[in-house]
Amino acid sequence: MWAAGRQILGLSENEFWSLSPRELSELFRLENKIRKKEKTEADFRAGVVASTIANVFRNPKKKKKAYRPQDFMPQEKKEVKQKSWKDQLKLVEKLNDALGGQDKRGGAA
Repeated sequence: MWAAGRQILGLSENEFWSLSPRELSELFRLENKIRKKEKTEADFRAGVVASTIANVFRNPKKKKKAYRPQDFMPQEKKEVKQKSWKDQLKLVEKLNDALGGQDKRGGAA
């Protein structure tokens, strides 16, 4: 924790030891928020360059809408809800049937 406070937050020895755990935690939270914002801004700048190049070479007959910087930015992963085992089994059964497989469970389903 001391090394992170000194290296990441740039705190002096006295500054680090004068902080309470709650204050130190808040400083790390703010630092993470700032880094995330800076990363998003850098991604947007890269997206501007990429979209500009893509639009110069875009065939308007095939792609009517111009590219946007966001089209070239990484997206936050959305949480995927875990399917129940019954739903997963139904999907496997449908895939098995569609692909011409055989159900060898011995009378099940």
